[in-house]
Amino acid sequence: AEESGGFYGPSDSFEGSAESLMVADATEGFVFHILPDDTGKSAIWVAQRVPDDHVTVVTNMFTIRDVNLTDTFNFLGTSYMFTVAERNHIWRPGMALDFTKVFSNGEYEHKYYSGRRMWGVFNTIAPSLQLLPDYDDLRLEPPYPWSIPPDQKLSVRDVFQIHRVYYQNTPYDLSKGIAAGPFGNPDRFSAGLGEKIVKLKHNNRGA
Repeated sequence: AEESGGFYGPSDSFEGSAESLMVADATEGFVFHILPDDTGKSAIWVAQRVPDDHVTVVTNMFTIRDVNLTDTFNFLGTSYMFTVAERNHIWRPGMALDFTKVFSNGEYEHKYYSGRRMWGVFNTIAPSLQLLPDYDDLRLEPPYPWSIPPDQKLSVRDVFQIHRVYYQNTPYDLSKGIAAGPFGNPDRFSAGLGEKIVKLKHNNRGA
Protein backbone atom coordinates (compact mmCIF):
# COMPACT_ATOMS: atom_id res chain seq x y z
CA ALA A 1 0.00 0.00 0.00
CA GLU A 2 2.89 2.37 0.73
CA GLU A 3 4.25 1.90 -2.79
CA SER A 4 0.91 2.61 -4.48
CA GLY A 5 -0.59 5.25 -2.18
CA GLY A 6 -2.98 7.76 -3.67
CA PHE A 7 -0.54 10.66 -3.82
CA TYR A 8 -0.76 13.42 -6.41
CA GLY A 9 2.92 13.13 -7.29
CA PRO A 10 2.59 11.37 -10.67
CA SER A 11 1.21 14.53 -12.30
CA ASP A 12 3.70 17.23 -13.29
CA SER A 13 1.01 19.52 -14.69
CA PHE A 14 1.15 22.08 -11.89
CA GLU A 15 3.81 23.75 -9.78
CA GLY A 16 2.96 21.83 -6.62
CA SER A 17 3.54 18.42 -8.18
CA ALA A 18 6.68 17.99 -6.04
CA GLU A 19 6.35 18.46 -2.31
CA SER A 20 8.21 18.27 0.98
CA LEU A 21 6.05 17.46 3.98
CA MET A 22 6.40 16.51 7.62
CA VAL A 23 4.27 13.63 8.84
CA ALA A 24 4.11 12.97 12.57
CA ASP A 25 2.04 11.47 15.34
CA ALA A 26 2.53 11.33 19.10
CA THR A 27 5.42 8.86 18.89
CA GLU A 28 7.45 9.57 15.75
CA GLY A 29 7.94 11.96 12.86
CA PHE A 30 9.04 11.59 9.25
CA VAL A 31 10.09 14.00 6.52
CA PHE A 32 8.38 12.99 3.28
CA HIS A 33 9.40 14.00 -0.27
CA ILE A 34 7.49 13.23 -3.47
CA LEU A 35 7.81 14.23 -7.13
CA PRO A 36 6.70 12.94 -10.55
CA ASP A 37 8.93 10.60 -12.48
CA ASP A 38 10.21 11.32 -15.98
CA THR A 39 7.21 9.63 -17.62
CA GLY A 40 4.53 11.61 -15.80
CA LYS A 41 2.80 8.32 -15.00
CA SER A 42 4.32 7.46 -11.65
CA ALA A 43 5.89 9.06 -8.59
CA ILE A 44 9.20 9.00 -6.78
CA TRP A 45 8.97 9.28 -3.01
CA VAL A 46 11.02 8.81 0.12
CA ALA A 47 10.52 9.37 3.84
CA GLN A 48 13.14 9.61 6.57
CA ARG A 49 12.51 9.26 10.29
CA VAL A 50 13.59 12.10 12.56
CA PRO A 51 15.59 10.75 15.54
CA ASP A 52 13.67 11.02 18.80
CA ASP A 53 15.99 13.60 20.36
CA HIS A 54 16.57 15.61 17.17
CA VAL A 55 15.06 18.52 15.27
CA THR A 56 15.08 18.88 11.50
CA VAL A 57 13.99 21.74 9.25
CA VAL A 58 12.23 21.70 5.87
CA THR A 59 12.22 25.09 4.14
CA ASN A 60 10.64 24.83 0.69
CA MET A 61 13.25 22.38 -0.58
CA PHE A 62 14.09 18.69 -0.47
CA THR A 63 16.43 17.93 2.44
CA ILE A 64 16.83 14.14 2.60
CA ARG A 65 20.31 13.06 1.59
CA ASP A 66 21.72 9.51 1.34
CA VAL A 67 18.81 7.07 1.05
CA ASN A 68 19.14 3.67 2.70
CA LEU A 69 16.01 1.63 2.05
CA THR A 70 17.53 -1.39 3.81
CA ASP A 71 17.26 0.61 7.04
CA THR A 72 13.51 0.11 7.30
CA PHE A 73 13.32 1.74 10.73
CA ASN A 74 14.55 5.10 9.45
CA PHE A 75 13.60 5.05 5.75
CA LEU A 76 10.55 4.36 3.64
CA GLY A 77 10.46 4.85 -0.10
CA THR A 78 10.06 3.43 -3.55
CA SER A 79 13.01 1.55 -5.01
CA TYR A 80 11.85 2.94 -8.35
CA MET A 81 13.84 6.10 -7.56
CA PHE A 82 17.06 4.22 -8.38
CA THR A 83 15.69 3.13 -11.75
CA VAL A 84 14.69 6.68 -12.69
CA ALA A 85 17.98 8.17 -11.51
CA GLU A 86 20.05 5.64 -13.45
CA ARG A 87 17.89 6.03 -16.56
CA ASN A 88 18.50 9.77 -16.55
CA HIS A 89 22.25 9.39 -15.92
CA ILE A 90 22.14 11.28 -12.62
CA TRP A 91 23.14 8.33 -10.45
CA ARG A 92 25.18 5.14 -10.86
CA PRO A 93 24.71 1.81 -9.09
CA GLY A 94 27.17 1.37 -6.26
CA MET A 95 26.98 5.04 -5.28
CA ALA A 96 24.95 6.46 -2.42
CA LEU A 97 21.81 8.13 -3.71
CA ASP A 98 21.67 11.68 -2.33
CA PHE A 99 17.97 12.38 -2.84
CA THR A 100 18.33 16.16 -2.69
CA LYS A 101 21.33 16.28 -5.00
CA VAL A 102 19.74 13.91 -7.52
CA PHE A 103 16.11 15.04 -7.58
CA SER A 104 16.01 18.60 -6.23
CA ASN A 105 16.23 21.73 -8.36
CA GLY A 106 17.93 23.57 -5.53
CA GLU A 107 16.82 26.70 -3.76
CA TYR A 108 13.81 28.55 -5.11
CA GLU A 109 14.50 31.96 -6.69
CA HIS A 110 17.85 32.71 -5.06
CA LYS A 111 20.70 31.46 -2.90
CA TYR A 112 19.90 31.47 0.84
CA TYR A 113 16.14 31.15 0.17
CA SER A 114 16.09 27.83 2.04
CA GLY A 115 19.50 27.42 3.62
CA ARG A 116 19.50 30.66 5.57
CA ARG A 117 16.22 29.67 7.22
CA MET A 118 17.65 26.26 8.09
CA TRP A 119 20.61 27.99 9.67
CA GLY A 120 18.29 30.38 11.53
CA VAL A 121 16.47 27.52 13.24
CA PHE A 122 19.55 25.44 13.99
CA ASN A 123 21.42 28.47 15.28
CA THR A 124 18.49 29.28 17.57
CA ILE A 125 18.10 25.84 19.12
CA ALA A 126 21.75 24.77 19.15
CA PRO A 127 24.08 27.79 19.14
CA SER A 128 26.76 25.55 20.64
CA LEU A 129 27.26 23.97 17.20
CA GLN A 130 28.44 27.33 15.83
CA LEU A 131 27.08 26.57 12.36
CA LEU A 132 28.05 29.09 9.69
CA PRO A 133 25.38 31.12 7.86
CA ASP A 134 27.23 31.12 4.52
CA TYR A 135 27.71 28.24 2.12
CA ASP A 136 28.41 27.50 -1.54
CA ASP A 137 25.64 25.34 -3.03
CA LEU A 138 22.99 23.97 -0.69
CA ARG A 139 21.94 21.23 -3.10
CA LEU A 140 25.38 19.95 -4.04
CA GLU A 141 27.30 20.44 -0.79
CA PRO A 142 25.13 20.22 2.35
CA PRO A 143 26.50 22.72 4.87
CA TYR A 144 24.37 21.51 7.78
CA PRO A 145 23.48 18.18 9.38
CA TRP A 146 20.10 16.79 8.32
CA SER A 147 18.95 16.90 11.94
CA ILE A 148 20.47 18.06 15.20
CA PRO A 149 19.85 17.66 18.94
CA PRO A 150 18.86 20.99 20.53
CA ASP A 151 21.04 22.34 23.31
CA GLN A 152 18.11 21.93 25.68
CA LYS A 153 14.70 20.28 25.63
CA LEU A 154 12.20 22.33 23.62
CA SER A 155 8.73 23.26 24.82
CA VAL A 156 5.67 24.14 22.77
CA ARG A 157 6.41 27.79 23.53
CA ASP A 158 9.93 27.33 22.14
CA VAL A 159 8.47 26.01 18.89
CA PHE A 160 6.24 29.08 18.62
CA GLN A 161 9.28 31.29 19.19
CA ILE A 162 11.22 29.50 16.46
CA HIS A 163 8.50 30.48 14.00
CA ARG A 164 9.04 34.10 15.05
CA VAL A 165 12.77 34.11 14.37
CA TYR A 166 13.82 36.93 12.06
CA TYR A 167 17.57 36.55 12.63
CA GLN A 168 17.59 38.81 15.67
CA ASN A 169 21.05 39.73 16.94
CA THR A 170 22.73 38.56 13.74
CA PRO A 171 24.00 40.50 10.70
CA TYR A 172 20.82 39.38 8.90
CA ASP A 173 18.33 40.93 11.36
CA LEU A 174 15.23 41.71 9.27
CA SER A 175 14.19 44.52 11.59
CA LYS A 176 17.25 46.53 10.54
CA GLY A 177 18.05 48.42 7.37
CA ILE A 178 16.05 50.36 4.81
CA ALA A 179 13.79 47.42 3.90
CA ALA A 180 12.48 47.36 7.48
CA GLY A 181 11.06 50.84 7.07
CA PRO A 182 10.86 53.54 9.74
CA PHE A 183 9.37 51.18 12.34
CA GLY A 184 11.77 48.25 12.05
CA ASN A 185 9.21 45.85 10.58
CA PRO A 186 10.80 42.41 9.95
CA ASP A 187 7.99 41.26 7.65
CA ARG A 188 8.62 40.97 3.92
CA PHE A 189 5.86 40.49 1.38
CA SER A 190 6.08 39.59 -2.28
CA ALA A 191 3.68 41.61 -4.41
CA GLY A 192 3.38 38.73 -6.85
CA LEU A 193 2.10 39.05 -10.41
CA GLY A 194 0.60 42.50 -9.79
CA GLU A 195 4.04 43.96 -9.10
CA LYS A 196 5.37 42.54 -12.37
CA ILE A 197 2.45 44.00 -14.34
CA VAL A 198 2.96 47.46 -12.84
CA LYS A 199 6.69 47.36 -13.62
CA LEU A 200 6.02 46.18 -17.17
CA LYS A 201 3.54 48.97 -17.84
CA HIS A 202 5.92 51.52 -16.34
CA ASN A 203 8.77 50.30 -18.55
CA ASN A 204 6.59 50.31 -21.66
CA ARG A 205 5.48 53.84 -20.93
CA GLY A 206 9.08 55.00 -20.89
CA ALA A 207 9.95 53.19 -24.11
